[in-house]
Amino acid sequence: MSDRQQRYVIVTGGSQGIGLAAVQKLAAQGSHIVIASRNQQVSAQAIAKVKATTPGAQIEALPLDLASFTSVREFAAVYKSKGYPLHVLINNAGGMIYGKQARFSPDGFELTLQTNHLGHFLLTDLFLDLLTASAPARVVNVSSQTHIPGFGGGPPPDLDLDNLKAEKYYNAAVFYKNVKLITMWFTYEMQRRVAGSGVTSNAMCPGFVPQSIGERRTNPLSRFMYLQVLARMPFARSLEQASTSLAYTATDPAMEGVGGKFIVDCKEKRSSDESYDEQKARKMWDMSRQWCGLH
Repeated sequence: MSDRQQRYVIVTGGSQGIGLAAVQKLAAQGSHIVIASRNQQVSAQAIAKVKATTPGAQIEALPLDLASFTSVREFAAVYKSKGYPLHVLINNAGGMIYGKQARFSPDGFELTLQTNHLGHFLLTDLFLDLLTASAPARVVNVSSQTHIPGFGGGPPPDLDLDNLKAEKYYNAAVFYKNVKLITMWFTYEMQRRVAGSGVTSNAMCPGFVPQSIGERRTNPLSRFMYLQVLARMPFARSLEQASTSLAYTATDPAMEGVGGKFIVDCKEKRSSDESYDEQKARKMWDMSRQWCGLH
């Protein structure tokens, strides 16, 4: 990409937390940012925050609810109607769906699976033609090292295709780790499929960022724990550290033409052994296409 060409970037979940911190960095670089998030009021506040520090920022927001395939399709259609190119798609939104019972999207999928993976899978597919036409272009999927068995403690991923809708049991942490493993498969399989097109696909882990979680907590004790206690722990990452790594994967010249990597703290890291299983990755890809209604 030439210095004179402006970079167009979509950031899902770019209105708060790590997404917003990355948006601030990318806006300061001169990128044209489109924040994709459910709450347009929160997005408007985010835009005001970015423009306060980068007055000339070119930034706008469009509504996107990853829990609705209809919303994903509408978002893609509206973006394309603007005639913009697309150089970077950052699939950042999502997170753990807390609770003891599984919850489901209007499309009938368990929410962790749809908001973290299926919504982004469909979104990426709908934009692949535009990404290819705008190449060099990048897709960045936010994953987590918690997909690696033993990382961070607790039970490991347990991806049972007969338990995707909690038919057997539901554990919020396990389902989250499962979907981050799926994100790794998606990232690597996409890279194999787009090789040579000028589009790259990478995953990154922002780390454990208490500030991002704490800012969304309404319980005073919970907010205090995340913002004042956990944020000071040596294993924690600040919003600055997390967003620097995300921006690095999305726009740094060192990552130009580099795909199929897992980035942690701006460095390549090996993901779990299972994440490199190409047969499982292809199977999940085909199933995801079917679930998203792609033929």
